[in-house]
Amino acid sequence: MLLLTTGLFSQEETPISQDVRVVREYTPTVSDAIKISEMPDISEPDVPAPRFEYRLSGRAITGAPEVVPLIPARMAPAPPEELNTSYIKGYAGNYDLLGGALYYNLVQNNDFAIALKAGHESSWGRLSVGDSKNKAHYHDTNGGLYMRHFFRGKTLSLDMDFNNYAYRYYGGRNMHPESIYRIAIPDSDPEAFRNASGADLVPDPTQHQTTFDIDLGLLNHVNHRNSNRYDMGLGFSTFGNRTGVTENQFRYRGDFDIPIGELFLRLGTSLNHASVNHGNNAFLAQGDFGGRQQTLVEANPAMLRIGDHYMLNMGLRIGAEFDDIEDNFYLSPDVWGRVAIADGVVGLKGGVTGEIRPATYRNIMAENPFAAPDMHVKTAFHGVKFFMGATANFSAMTTFSAKVEYNVFRDEHFFVNRSYLYQDQSQYEYANIFDVVYDDGQLLTVSGELNLNFSPDLDLMLRGSYYSWTLDEQEHAWHKPGMEIGVRASYHMDESLTLYGSFNLLGDRQAKIPFDLGTEVITLDPVYDFNLGANYALNRRWNFFGEFRNLFASRYYQWHGYPMQGFNARIGAGYSF
Repeated sequence: MLLLTTGLFSQEETPISQDVRVVREYTPTVSDAIKISEMPDISEPDVPAPRFEYRLSGRAITGAPEVVPLIPARMAPAPPEELNTSYIKGYAGNYDLLGGALYYNLVQNNDFAIALKAGHESSWGRLSVGDSKNKAHYHDTNGGLYMRHFFRGKTLSLDMDFNNYAYRYYGGRNMHPESIYRIAIPDSDPEAFRNASGADLVPDPTQHQTTFDIDLGLLNHVNHRNSNRYDMGLGFSTFGNRTGVTENQFRYRGDFDIPIGELFLRLGTSLNHASVNHGNNAFLAQGDFGGRQQTLVEANPAMLRIGDHYMLNMGLRIGAEFDDIEDNFYLSPDVWGRVAIADGVVGLKGGVTGEIRPATYRNIMAENPFAAPDMHVKTAFHGVKFFMGATANFSAMTTFSAKVEYNVFRDEHFFVNRSYLYQDQSQYEYANIFDVVYDDGQLLTVSGELNLNFSPDLDLMLRGSYYSWTLDEQEHAWHKPGMEIGVRASYHMDESLTLYGSFNLLGDRQAKIPFDLGTEVITLDPVYDFNLGANYALNRRWNFFGEFRNLFASRYYQWHGYPMQGFNARIGAGYSF
């Protein structure tokens, strides 16, 4: 609904310059596929680079993506139609799964757009780890409020999000709680050690991540080149976990375009400050973990030349980081161009840029929920990123994009199991939490996407990525895949029944674990993940859906020692009102 409101408002100022083919009359309904989403940015499209997300804990890889259908503009004014503004759904599945969600949208208002969401999902399942069945419970609760106020030529936005994700450290380890290990004493003589039991060196088996975000934004809309453009935002976030660590973040973002004759002066600015405080948890007291103040200031000045069929950006990316770990100054080029060949059919884009990737405490915990909660991670800097991409619209039914990237980076982090040395120094053993190791190097990425719309009722999408890491010191890019392939398809059999399916292939990955007084490389098998689902709309209010994930029941690992769910299914129903 937010997408619809923005689309109608922008069409009043910008004439449609594309062919419109009316296939059939569209009657909007609220179905299980409709999700509240962020307002779209007014920006130039880029070549997509698929990335694998490591967010989920004991769950299978998510199946077919949630699709929000585009709502076409009507050719003539129509009388207001009664729309269902709210939607509620519930579902259940194996692994003792229960979940539900509630959505609300304010519709048919030219000045405001308001959306609410609330959801919860819990699983009390167990997973086989070695010779035992471990509790792999998780409980995920989320809620959000999204508001837009449309002024003449401006949009004021307010977004609030809450999430609480509770889970367990259920992964395998070969540490023994009763064994005694040799631990270095922080801030002491490098040769000084103390003894600690295995029970003291691992956190409690339960963990949670609780976050709250609030963001305020102001964006102006202009449709000619002689006007100033701006997009600004302020935000605050708070994060906490069961270990007693809290992190507060303050954010500022401002992007400005100022016309100067035939050119544009573009200035991107941002400031992010993160403050970490630690509690009195006994596990935190084992090491030298403490608070952290981390501030990153960035500026991206550039001159733009925009023609009818091309765009040229000449700029720099500048950053200054004030961090308790270490201060850094970052400088990288931001020079790229885009050109349309056979307007609307083929486009090329390429250049060289850079990227700063701050590793805040919250970001690391989100990337790997099983990361050691007493660890701070350094910022990674991809100082030189060469890229070249192409997009093609072969027909109204076929689109294609491809991209090649070559990154030169420093201080990139990779996750490895935390290890401890026996008291008698005879061998190392590892825990089910993860440390990071750093390395410099290069990354070559080749990716592509093909979308096929065989008919108004049948869609097919293919995506693939290949990664080649070259590192200075590490033997492998630990836990990083060498390739990813994804296939998605959906078929609308009739006005009531929709079928969808997906297949994911994730290449093998390497993990490093201690072996005696050295290390051993473990290869995690590729992931073959096949999913099917269906949605049946009984009428304008009721719909029923089912999903069957990991139909091959493959036993795969996202992180070493942490098996994911095998075959799992869920069925549910939704009601619009």
